[in-house]
Amino acid sequence: MKTTVIVPTYNRPGELGLCLRSLARQSVPIGEVVVADDGSGEETRRMVRDFADSRACPFPVRHVWQEDQGFRKPRILNEAVRNATGEYLVFLDGDCMAQRHFVREHLRTAGTDSILGGKRVELGRELSARILAKGEPVTALSFRLLRDALTGDTRKAEEAVRIRSPLLRRLLRRDRIMDDGIWGCNFSLPKELFYRVNGCDEEFLDGSIEDNDLGIRVLNSGGRVRSVRALAVVFHLWHPVTWNFHGEKYLHNRRILERRIAEKEPRCVNGIDRRISRG
Repeated sequence: MKTTVIVPTYNRPGELGLCLRSLARQSVPIGEVVVADDGSGEETRRMVRDFADSRACPFPVRHVWQEDQGFRKPRILNEAVRNATGEYLVFLDGDCMAQRHFVREHLRTAGTDSILGGKRVELGRELSARILAKGEPVTALSFRLLRDALTGDTRKAEEAVRIRSPLLRRLLRRDRIMDDGIWGCNFSLPKELFYRVNGCDEEFLDGSIEDNDLGIRVLNSGGRVRSVRALAVVFHLWHPVTWNFHGEKYLHNRRILERRIAEKEPRCVNGIDRRISRG
């Protein structure tokens, strides 16, 4: 299958550069990368253009941009998928760096009726600043990362340990993921399945739990949610949290999820094809 990696971003050109460089070092070929840009400025546009034109870039890069009108990530993701030419879609947030087998493990585990979900290592603030200053992506567990996990702010360093043994994965519960446990930083599915559930729901108002919704709708449509934890490894660079559990936007999003589960909706209305009705 031709693979499209979709990378959402918003005004973090340094982080995006590290993300793209980590994708350039993948152990399997990538058909293309589509940068889904929710309104970034000229610095991001220039960085994407320079990377795409460089000798370090081994794949075509498309830059899909929309005007900055506040959080509209679901909308730009839908537009990125419309522009994707690959049969299989892998999603990696633009403030994340992928271990070199990240894409390979998504493809190896892929199924026609499945959405795959992984987790991420959450790098600490100071460590993230050092990585950005150096300009070299982190793509593996290191002594410095372990030290920061023990004495600094890095969290979930155990997610960097790749476990291939099916038995060990079961024993350590790495083969499991919550039914709504899709994280936007690390998931994949066939493009046909993305269209079947009508893509991302553009009714979501912030970046809190909008990605969980895709997994719920795949389940409601008769598909499966499968784990690539400890296989497809991602390192997330620190940034301030922009939402909270008590904000009105989060509560709006929560009501959408609760309705989705209660009514077992397999598709959203305001998605990649707005002609599709609910139900």
